[in-house]
Amino acid sequence: MSFAQSSWFNDRISFRLPSVTFLNQKHTGDDDLGDMGLRIGGGHGHSKPCKACNDFRSWMQWNNLNAKNSIDSENKIKPKDGCPLDKDELGRSSWNLLHTMSVYYPEHPTTEEQSLMKNFIIGLARFYPCESCAKDFQADIKVDPPRTENRIALSEWFCRVHNRVNRKLGKPEFDCSKLYQRWLDGWPDGSCD
Repeated sequence: MSFAQSSWFNDRISFRLPSVTFLNQKHTGDDDLGDMGLRIGGGHGHSKPCKACNDFRSWMQWNNLNAKNSIDSENKIKPKDGCPLDKDELGRSSWNLLHTMSVYYPEHPTTEEQSLMKNFIIGLARFYPCESCAKDFQADIKVDPPRTENRIALSEWFCRVHNRVNRKLGKPEFDCSKLYQRWLDGWPDGSCD
């Protein structure tokens, strides 16, 4: 029996709205709640929206706030500093960490280092707070397993996976030939110095 099937877990499910995921919702992925209605396992008894499962706009809509008044000139809502990360912030932060880790990964990793990195990636795919993101990542690593034999292989692997996510989200792809400029050395124009 999985954790999600246990009575302890199921007893803590109370409700859900179509556009917002709550911390006490079931984590099965069986229901399609629309493009904003992502769920996470929690069962923590909270009745607040799950920040890691929803973007800030969804949270604002759930709170019946006028999102139009909170949108800046570029049509983006900026969450408050010092608050839990929403899905978009979590994604950006996660990709920054993963790309940075990959460019600092050893050029000639030991067998133990390779195993640790694979286990880190598998653990991340399992425990990532956004359920739909985690399931996509799990599917991606089944089709294209992590390449941990050296720094270049790992960096390029993360870039490929990130670009697959970007395509799914309709975002521009990153030029993988610029990985080291973006996450290690800085841009040639000196703007990062």
